[in-house]
Amino acid sequence: MPARSVPLQDPVLDQAIAWLVKLRAFPGSAPADPELQARIAAWRAADPRHEQVWAELMAAEEQFQRLVALPVPTAQWHAPLKRLNQSRQHRQSRRRWMGNAMLGLGSIALGAVAARQSGLFDTLDGSSYATRTGDLRQLRLGDGTALALNTSSSVQVRFDDARRLLLLRHGEIFIDTGADAQWSHHRPFWVQTAHARLQALGTRFDVRQHDDGTQLTVVEGRVAVHVAGVDPLVAQAGEIVDIHTDGRLVRRVAGESAMDPTAWLEQSLVVRQMRLADVVAQLARYRTGWLQCDPAVADLLVSGVFQLQDTEVALEALAQALPLTIERRTRFWVRVTSAGRSG
Repeated sequence: MPARSVPLQDPVLDQAIAWLVKLRAFPGSAPADPELQARIAAWRAADPRHEQVWAELMAAEEQFQRLVALPVPTAQWHAPLKRLNQSRQHRQSRRRWMGNAMLGLGSIALGAVAARQSGLFDTLDGSSYATRTGDLRQLRLGDGTALALNTSSSVQVRFDDARRLLLLRHGEIFIDTGADAQWSHHRPFWVQTAHARLQALGTRFDVRQHDDGTQLTVVEGRVAVHVAGVDPLVAQAGEIVDIHTDGRLVRRVAGESAMDPTAWLEQSLVVRQMRLADVVAQLARYRTGWLQCDPAVADLLVSGVFQLQDTEVALEALAQALPLTIERRTRFWVRVTSAGRSG
């Protein structure tokens, strides 16, 4: 499920790479053919977009050599996600959320652009990442951490000599902490939300911030939850901790939850005996406009797997499985109501 924010199939990028391959065909320090240089210059001048992509491509090529110093080889980018799938073998036909590593490319420059656009070179503090409604994004940070952003999310990376810190502004992220092998000393890994500070203790975990608090789901390892005025709580693998705005911490077992909190990594909504109103609220996170559930059917219980790439398909599936009608006044105004009832 490639993120739409990484346009590796941009035709302008393809043209730029083709020109660069021809330019680099001259061995050693031999100058390129003046005619070829003139043709490239004419292509760059033909459209501001051409010049923009060319500049990006050249900058990425210069940084490509730094890949050899990174702690995780390109071919291992999606290894943490393979472990995630292995820990969830009780489900069938699940989609991997990360694409295959980029192998066999015709140009080193394309690999450099992929690394640059995926966030592989982002090691400086102050880097920010965001997703729009319905989009997902996955990144590899400079310390080796795999980071995924769910729909309508925003996070800021603040790494320095003393610590690694992610500031979750809004939305939801999944983290597989890296080994930070480039540093001679251990830098603790923290996630800061509006309601708590979370310290990763060698782990993989999900954090969602919403108006009423923060939800932490630990998939592997442990996470320490720090809230002002409350003794730290250490959450174990397979646990969910609800952090309320008043500082209350409620621990529960992830397997007993009505919703799989990490299924979004595979663009799925997996629910078990969940209220219809809550299912509709989850689908609403992945679409623009107004989507509501009629109170008359809000307490109907739903179980199933719904794909998040197209919430219209998910709504139709609900209407076929339950006595429901999907009322649409416009594509941005949708209500789930009882069959035969509208208005």
